[in-house]
Amino acid sequence: MVYISILLFVFLADLMLKKYVEANYDEETRKYLFGKRIIVRKLHNDGIALGKLADYKEEVRRSTFGVMIAMLVYFFFLLFRKGNQIRKLGLSIFLGGALCNWFDRFHQRTVTDYFSFNVKWKKLRSLVFNLSDLCIVAGLLLSLVDKKRK
Repeated sequence: MVYISILLFVFLADLMLKKYVEANYDEETRKYLFGKRIIVRKLHNDGIALGKLADYKEEVRRSTFGVMIAMLVYFFFLLFRKGNQIRKLGLSIFLGGALCNWFDRFHQRTVTDYFSFNVKWKKLRSLVFNLSDLCIVAGLLLSLVDKKRK
């Protein structure tokens, strides 16, 4: 099915990027891409978004696993129903990212983030993301847009 393929593509694409960054970057290395608009660097995030709850690593790992399982059950329930293409797309993108970040938490006890936006606003420039983070946000937005349409 196409939605499972999308989920697997997101998972594997980010996993490969994380492995590349882990093997080729240290915490001090910076590389600039796209006319210096993107900064590639390595950061380990022990918490959830923006490093929140970093002091509660085990709780974060367990709770994100629970949310992921619930979302996977809902996703598979939707797969066998007609319609809801945008929601299915959103959930497949979301789950690909969520699974990859959880995989990092399970195997490394931390999530590897590796790029920032090189903008003038220092606070935004200091935030470090990975592909999964963007997919989680994009997937949730797509799912919400589909829900609002009905």
